[in-house]
Order: sequence, then structure tokens, then C-alpha cells
Amino acid sequence: MKLQAFGLPLIAFDSAQGAKEIIQNNENGFLIENRSKEDFVKKINYIIENSDTKKLFSNNSISISSKYLKENISKEWNNFINNMKNKNV
Repeated sequence: MKLQAFGLPLIAFDSAQGAKEIIQNNENGFLIENRSKEDFVKKINYIIENSDTKKLFSNNSISISSKYLKENISKEWNNFINNMKNKNV
């Protein structure tokens, strides 16, 4: 998440643990299917060669990363705990 907060476009194999939760494919980076090394290299080159895409992914990474701020996570946990209390779970 730190890389995302710094505005880096993200690239990962879709089988990587947690990647699908952090990377919005074609929005803030690329998820590579089937662990294809060829596709991985192609996507890296694509980002290097396309500054508009790099800038878009960078801006989106910063925006998306805000949901992982401590304040936002704390609110979600508080809401969850309060909902469980109200349900007497």
C-alpha cells in the first residue's frame, strides 16, 4: 500500500495474495493473469512508454490508497464492532 500511496502504478500477478484488493485493473495498475511473464514485461513497457497512462494510474493510486488510511480503517472497525453489538453477536 505504501507504493500506492506514493502514486506508483502497480503491476502484479492476479494470483498474488492481496493484489486484487489493492489493484484495480486498468485503473491504478495491471493485474497479470496466469502468471504470464511475457504479459508482465509488456505491461511494464506499456507504462514506461505511455506517460498519460502512467499519470492516470499514479493519480488513481493516490486516490484509491486513501481508503487504507488509519482513520478510515478505524472507522470501518468501529462500525463493524457497533453493528455486532447491536446484533448481540
